[in-house]
Amino acid sequence: MKNNTNPLDLLDKLNIGDVKKNRVSPQVLILTKRMDIESDLIGIQLLRNGIEYIKINEEDIPLDFGAEFRVGRENSVLLKLRDKEIVTESIKVVLFRYFDLKFLKHLTGIHQIYVEQQWYQLFNCLQASLRCLWINDPNNTFSSENRLHQLLVAQKNGFRIPDTSITNIPSSGIRFCNEYPTKTVAKVLHHHEIIYKEYSYRFPTSIITADSLSNINGLRYAPLILQKRILSREEIRITVVDDKVFPIRITISKNKRKYYSDLHKIEERFLNFENLDIEKNIEKKCIKLNRELGLLLSSIDLMVDNKGELYFLEINPIGDWNWLEKHVDLSITDSVSKLILKSLER
Repeated sequence: MKNNTNPLDLLDKLNIGDVKKNRVSPQVLILTKRMDIESDLIGIQLLRNGIEYIKINEEDIPLDFGAEFRVGRENSVLLKLRDKEIVTESIKVVLFRYFDLKFLKHLTGIHQIYVEQQWYQLFNCLQASLRCLWINDPNNTFSSENRLHQLLVAQKNGFRIPDTSITNIPSSGIRFCNEYPTKTVAKVLHHHEIIYKEYSYRFPTSIITADSLSNINGLRYAPLILQKRILSREEIRITVVDDKVFPIRITISKNKRKYYSDLHKIEERFLNFENLDIEKNIEKKCIKLNRELGLLLSSIDLMVDNKGELYFLEINPIGDWNWLEKHVDLSITDSVSKLILKSLER
């Protein structure tokens, strides 16, 4: 169970300006979910530099957030967060993180479907009306989250990728597993985590066999990513911020390696984090991959096998880095903040 408490709530809603003002003029808009420490840390950096920002969470929708788009006799945009009116003309940068209205849950049945559809289109109106810099552009974010798309673009850019099957056909899944007996892993196509009724349900990468698929028919209902398992010596997480890269080597304690399939299954005390100097050609590939996907910010997961070969696993166009900064001296938060500040100066 997660405690969804926004740290800035303790600072009397510091991120929406003077509590006595009913009208605020933020330069930066952050779209995210309540439990997002990275956006809160960036917000603190912005405030230190005298930049006012406002944060709208998924949880604010639908009851605490309102919008009106006028077209015709007058063209205007009105946004409201609780009792605050947001002056949209002042917004120069939007930091777009965890904000996916497909997961908006408020009602049930046909009423819920109706609400989801209307809010999804209203968000498209918001995106069309705020013609400023988005980090990252929502269309590019959603496109980059597509696992097939990112694998194909990574492969085109010279990354080695594991043999992969994305399918809901049981016979195809069984055939793939038989090609790599004891060496197949299964991954979800979308979101490693679902939060339902304040409980977190995680879906980490798992080792799977043909027998597992032949005993269930669930693959027909929910497709999976099946990949050849790479016996790992280490993983490399590379956070890309515009033209800067922050590579980290992550290794696992020997007694935890045998059944390893996903870092998220390993307690942090069994992980070792260290700074890494990567080859220039790998650095250039990461920056080029980011740009081809239309991203300014991302996290790229690579794996080094027992022979020293480097494999591309996935790219996350949102990226979490606070857990890395806890272990290694990095300046990712500072770099993202500087990217925003640099954009405001243009």
